[in-house]
Amino acid sequence: MRFWGKVLPLAAAAAFLAVGPVAAQQTGTVTGTVVDATSSRTLESAQVFIPAILQGALTNTQGRFIMLNVPVGTHEIQVQLIGYGEGTQQITVTAGQTTTIEFRLESTALRLQELVVTGVAGATPKVKLPFTVESVDFTDMPVPAPSADGLIAGKVPGAKVVKGSGQPGSDSGIMLRGPTTITGTQSPLIIVDGVITDNTLADISSLDVQSIEVVKGAAAASLYGSRAQNGVVQIRTRRGAGLSIDQSRITVRNEYGRSSLEGSTPFSTEHPYATDAQGNILNSDGSVVDIRFFYDANTGEVCNPTLDPTNSACAPPNPVLAGGVPGKTFQDSPYPYPTYDQVERFFDPGAFYSGYVAAEGRTGSTNYRASFTHQNETGVVDLNDGFKLNGFRLNLDHQIRDDLNVSLSSYYSRSRQDDLGGSPFYNLAFMASFADLQVRDPATANVGPCGDEGCFIWRPDPLSQEENPLYRLDLIDLQDTRQRFLASATVNFAPTAWFELEGQFSLDQSDFFENNVFPAGLVSDQSGVGRGGLTKTSSHANDMNASITASFNKAFGDLTTRTKFRYLLEDQHSENFSVSGDDFSAKAVPDFSNIAGTITAGSSISDVLAEGFFFITALDYQGKYISDFLVRRDGSSLFGEEERWQTYYRGSAAWRLAQEGWWPFDNINEFKLRYSIGTAGGRPGFTWQYETFSVSQGVITPVSLGNKFLKPELSTEQELGLEMVFFNKINTGLTYAWSRVEDQLLRVPLPGFVGFSSQWQNAGTLESSTVEAFIETALVDGPEFGWTSRMNFDRTRQEITQLDIAPYRTGFFYIREGEELGTFYGDRWMTSCSDLPTGVDCGEFDVNSDGYLVYVGAGNTAGDGIAKDLWGTSGDVGGNSYSWGRPIKTEDEDGNRFLFMGNTTPDFNLSWSNNFRWKNFNLYALLDGEFGAEVYNQTRAYAYRDNRSGDTDQGGKPDSQKKSLDYYQDLYNVNANSSHFVEDGTFVKIREASLRYTFDQNTVENLFGAIGIDGLSLNLIGRNLLTITDYM
Repeated sequence: MRFWGKVLPLAAAAAFLAVGPVAAQQTGTVTGTVVDATSSRTLESAQVFIPAILQGALTNTQGRFIMLNVPVGTHEIQVQLIGYGEGTQQITVTAGQTTTIEFRLESTALRLQELVVTGVAGATPKVKLPFTVESVDFTDMPVPAPSADGLIAGKVPGAKVVKGSGQPGSDSGIMLRGPTTITGTQSPLIIVDGVITDNTLADISSLDVQSIEVVKGAAAASLYGSRAQNGVVQIRTRRGAGLSIDQSRITVRNEYGRSSLEGSTPFSTEHPYATDAQGNILNSDGSVVDIRFFYDANTGEVCNPTLDPTNSACAPPNPVLAGGVPGKTFQDSPYPYPTYDQVERFFDPGAFYSGYVAAEGRTGSTNYRASFTHQNETGVVDLNDGFKLNGFRLNLDHQIRDDLNVSLSSYYSRSRQDDLGGSPFYNLAFMASFADLQVRDPATANVGPCGDEGCFIWRPDPLSQEENPLYRLDLIDLQDTRQRFLASATVNFAPTAWFELEGQFSLDQSDFFENNVFPAGLVSDQSGVGRGGLTKTSSHANDMNASITASFNKAFGDLTTRTKFRYLLEDQHSENFSVSGDDFSAKAVPDFSNIAGTITAGSSISDVLAEGFFFITALDYQGKYISDFLVRRDGSSLFGEEERWQTYYRGSAAWRLAQEGWWPFDNINEFKLRYSIGTAGGRPGFTWQYETFSVSQGVITPVSLGNKFLKPELSTEQELGLEMVFFNKINTGLTYAWSRVEDQLLRVPLPGFVGFSSQWQNAGTLESSTVEAFIETALVDGPEFGWTSRMNFDRTRQEITQLDIAPYRTGFFYIREGEELGTFYGDRWMTSCSDLPTGVDCGEFDVNSDGYLVYVGAGNTAGDGIAKDLWGTSGDVGGNSYSWGRPIKTEDEDGNRFLFMGNTTPDFNLSWSNNFRWKNFNLYALLDGEFGAEVYNQTRAYAYRDNRSGDTDQGGKPDSQKKSLDYYQDLYNVNANSSHFVEDGTFVKIREASLRYTFDQNTVENLFGAIGIDGLSLNLIGRNLLTITDYM
């Protein structure tokens, strides 16, 4: 499509040969604008030309063009712009007159001229960015997420959105281009309609979202200074601005669905105990025993520990192992009782309902949109009310006069969450399959907190130490209530076409209330029968931000400049208060005035002030040579006293080679090289610069030594990119980014003589590199059938390149210099002869059916254990004693058993979306996959403790593959890290899918025209429909 490469040389020659005749001709002027047909937004850098006379022009930043000395007569005039369909009109030029026209271009599926406002000097078409800013428009959201944080999942390369809990109402964690900090949060800075927030996005309705822009690293996010090393996510909500003058519209949307737990967790259905000829389990004295009950040690009668949990005589049964000892016993006998799939029975499909109403309009100089959202999600756990949310939004824009505009945004939400109080999987992992969790105990009817039908059986599995998870869910009431108010006001004054002054104020106010009631009579192992307890927690936070910005936008011939100066002020205030007490005087009155026991309370108040200045300028020469420069100065009360102010910068450049006159490839419409380098920061926590103390029973103990030299973390990122468009249909991009995050904030242990146990210091460096790629195409774009597709790829690697403290463990992870962040260590089991200590002969070892190297003795194999009665025996090799057939821990050359087990960072991420349009039908699907990450399966490990895992069942296996109880207890490793539970976390899921039918206009008017409905569609949608993975 490169018009100028062919036309300009011809035009120069024609002008030279025809100077005399042309000068004598009568001419006129052609001027006009080029706008987007849908939004009426003016389009810059569009190529307008008259092929017959080889004359053309480019539109300026206001979308205007002018062509002088156009010969009189009728001409065909054309316009071309990457990302839009070609426009053609007939014009008649009159001598000495100006002919004015307007082109309204329809965008293609690629939307390459989409404007970006995040991190730039002014609204900039995406094709002219010298760094990466990804955008997701509401048209890319055919499956609305329950909340705004889910809208970018699978749609943006380098963006990872993970919901760490299946609890309804829980928010998602967002990470851009991998970790940037060892100890701090990885969450990006969130901006909603100008409101800068550190709070959850779970309150924000996805149906209100107009677009999301994602800035993934310091090379682009430097504009936001010391809060932006994790990137920036900016959300803009709908405002009614896209409507025609005097148009109004009401939108009603209702969604009803069901949610269920996908996959299964294999639990044991067999037991290891001795039985009689009928399969009944035998006690240690040889009598038949029913292991579903507790027994009184004095009388031998069945007893109920729920009625008196302190009665030590009411004890579990003592069945005898079939082999006498664990080393010779195999779990291969079916239970003589009914068995249950505990996971399938515990998790039931839950209902999801959302209702949404929006009213929007545009009248004269005002546009508005008001919306109401209701959401009710029960989740998949019985006895839990799930999550309810109501939200109201009002956005208003008004043009007071030609040079003065005001924009107001507001949102209020109130939500309530019935808290589960932890994962039910923990207790379920210890429940035997014979335990009927859903049976209520009639002996507890109207006893303590139990109702007429009694409580669920407290300990339905006497051989386990854990309680029935339904017991506590039924009795304990954990309620979380959250209120949220966001508001912003923007005033824009533009006295001239080149100068603009903007003032903005925003507020994010959140209130959180937690009310936990533990009824009197609640039974637990720790306290027996509780006397009741009450805990109330409240927190209040106000985040206020204000700024004033001066913008200068001026064209000097072929050079277009955009410059901004801004001053920002931040004020964050938070208060927290909690009080708890136990021992109700009156059992059913959960009030602090009813507490007979000790009442304890705690509170905190924090205030954070920050201010900043920045200067940014963007230069665009002929639409081909683009550069951007930024300097920002940040001051914050979170920084140490001697480091109150920090400086950040950015420099970027791009070259659009395909816009050069000499560009030889007609089918490559865009070829842009770009480079950017920038810095951003990560702020310390509130108390980290101060001396802190703990107080217990009147004794004050020093905890953390203050540090007046504490600085924010400093991320320096460089980004190199290539973007290309082929045939005006295929858009592709490749980005390589590498960053160095210095001054890592770490809690450093101090020697005892200092008097404080630790101090926060800048004590490390984390380096990373990321490759990102995408390709999107409009494969078919016809009047009746269309097919668009997009594929995203990203891969991140990071390493701790400097650590000024000794290596340390945090949970599963090991932090040390030279290590990848996300690496976890523990006990690793031998799998080959190379794992044996030096000098140990491998002739007496063999690899078993699980892939582990085990001791078998001379002349034996790993399958001879039962046939030769070798289980429970041992032998010596090279001075070391080994138990027959059991796994062996690997040691390094120094005898260390704390070894590498895996890394949570995936090899790469890949997503693929397709959108098919056929007549009135639209089919959409998004596949999302993560490949190569290792996951530690803690739930599976828990199930090994009491031999409740399906792995420990030996029934149906040949004798050569059966393993003893001790074998699986070795792998359990007393809950220490064990490589046996490291699994491949690779997955591919159908993250989103939808099938929509849109009724044609005539049908809608005939059926509903009388009541004003002018559009109707039915949607069948799904989220996380299918996950393909080996992870159990």
